[in-house]
Amino acid sequence: MEGWPAALDPLLQDATLIYLGLFLATLIDATGLPFPGRVVLVATGAAVATDWWQVAALAAAGALGAIAGDHVWYAAGRLGAGDRLMALYCKLSLASGRCEQRSRARFERFGPLAIVVGRFVAGVRIFAAPVAGSGAMSYPRYLLFEVIGALAWSGAFIVVGYVLGAQWRGLMDRYGLGAILIGVGALTVAGAVAIVVVRLARLRRHGPARRVS
Repeated sequence: MEGWPAALDPLLQDATLIYLGLFLATLIDATGLPFPGRVVLVATGAAVATDWWQVAALAAAGALGAIAGDHVWYAAGRLGAGDRLMALYCKLSLASGRCEQRSRARFERFGPLAIVVGRFVAGVRIFAAPVAGSGAMSYPRYLLFEVIGALAWSGAFIVVGYVLGAQWRGLMDRYGLGAILIGVGALTVAGAVAIVVVRLARLRRHGPARRVS
């Protein structure tokens, strides 16, 4: 890892720590918390992957974390708590009164593909698992599409990082780790602010989220 700050060497050389960190990052992302899981995947692919075997291993680790996180929502649906958690998420995420209706309509429209597509669209991903768990889909069928979606999602961003790896290392050499992290943080904050602005506009138009009976 020539060009990387010495402080990062232990992290980048400890494969177990890398895979565990990636697993935890995508697990947290799957819970719906405002966590930059995609940024972590891209950064890991750029900083760690040196061949396609490593790309596959990193993608698998990221997918496992996403699957584990999604299963929390699926279990909530199986236990009959899916609607309550969906309503709570809609309120906490500043979603509008159409939040649950729109999410259910997407699931009914796309069926099992909502599990796959949902990995790339947070508004679909959070609700697809509890709806599936509430009886809309058998577990074997859900698991099949969940694995496909998680691998496609994790693999896509790891590959992007791997392809951009040379440019990433060039930026590190030129600007240093601190500047790169500040830039990533600024982009993350800007994205979060944009989401809040859009959701506040929807709240003003459609009213606050409410549970659908």
